[in-house]
Amino acid sequence: MAKKNYSVDLIKQMAECDANYIRILKLVPQLSAYRDCSFAELDLSNEIFESPIGDQLSDLSKEPEKMLEGLRKEFYIADLDDGGEKVTVAIRVLEAFKYTSTLEIVQRPEFKKWMTNPSMLVRVYHDANTAEVVSYQGHRHLKARYTRPNPQMYQPDEKMQVNRFLGEWLTHCLEVGRSLTAPNLVYSH
Repeated sequence: MAKKNYSVDLIKQMAECDANYIRILKLVPQLSAYRDCSFAELDLSNEIFESPIGDQLSDLSKEPEKMLEGLRKEFYIADLDDGGEKVTVAIRVLEAFKYTSTLEIVQRPEFKKWMTNPSMLVRVYHDANTAEVVSYQGHRHLKARYTRPNPQMYQPDEKMQVNRFLGEWLTHCLEVGRSLTAPNLVYSH
């Protein structure tokens, strides 16, 4: 029986990227300011910023979209068995432009003994309402289709798998994640 070549299902790929955009907006609602140009209404007083470029409080009157650069959201998703350390996922806005943003999504702490922690760069296209992985574990410029075998040992649908994994990871954060900045509410009878 002859092997069937992988063909790119563009509709399925775009649907996954569009769904990832919606998931990201739920986790980082401040990014919706790019869709409706509501930068003036943003209250960032309680937000955590890590600016790799420098002081994000520079003159923002020229480029209000830059005000979200360095914004960091962190979610607690699990406890480690030893010592009460928490497993977290951090989403940080690395670059912010009028129509696109680049996010870094990283899981901590490092589990070097038995796995490599997920780490990816995601490009968010606000004008197209979509988000795609541009780098996963340091692998960049993923193609939509690969022939087999290939020197990198990628699967034929590597790009689709990475975007699907992003969707599963974000869904997990939405389902079980709790913000580290939110107060811990305890219900008593």
